[in-house]
Amino acid sequence: MKYADLATPRPAACVGIDLAGVAHRETGVAVLRDGRLDLLTTAGDDTEILALAALAGRGGTVAINAPLGLPRGRCCLDDDCPCRHDPGTRSRESERALLRMGVPILATALIKILARRGYRVAAELRRAGCEPLEVYPFATLRLLGLPSAGKRTQLGRRRIHHALQELVPGLDHPNASEHQLDAVVCALTAQLWRQGRARAIGAADEGLVIIPDVAVAAGAADQAPTALRRVAEAGEPYRVDDPAP
Repeated sequence: MKYADLATPRPAACVGIDLAGVAHRETGVAVLRDGRLDLLTTAGDDTEILALAALAGRGGTVAINAPLGLPRGRCCLDDDCPCRHDPGTRSRESERALLRMGVPILATALIKILARRGYRVAAELRRAGCEPLEVYPFATLRLLGLPSAGKRTQLGRRRIHHALQELVPGLDHPNASEHQLDAVVCALTAQLWRQGRARAIGAADEGLVIIPDVAVAAGAADQAPTALRRVAEAGEPYRVDDPAP
């Protein structure tokens, strides 16, 4: 695939990126256009990732599964830096909020390599005029009541793929990798955000994480997919009030 050939102007889209910490590992990329899966692929180095992110187009949205902000009080994630003065600065408020919801997540300082790449890719996107969203696919699946376990097995991936098909028209990739499926969920989260069906958690100075707002995710009963209506009718078992900044 020639990435230059993908840059033809098209309507704004939602691009989901399941970012790998290093270029030699798979980064999944999904593009939703008009609510339909338009592209599902993988990328390696930052150049490939940024070229695919550009498919969002002017006014589009890019959602990345990686930390895009530092814990309060930290200037970096180096263990020998004076900014690491308190073990409590390993995590951000968004991560602590997810844990209170029953959604497991690693602290930013425990995934340094991924976080550093996330900052780098986000900085390049901002220079190009795009403010990326930070998302967490596991949280999206969990909060929407969709299967979230076993994605490293073929059976688990097939189960997640099947559950996503109702929410993502055009998803017909039963052999999609775990990173590609996570990229689809990233793009879906971006779409919910654009529709006003998602909310931000965390503290602005540390970087916010976008998660589904299941209280409104179903929207109008005659417009929302059946899966989202079921979530809304069941309530929001994991929701807590937004933490104070």
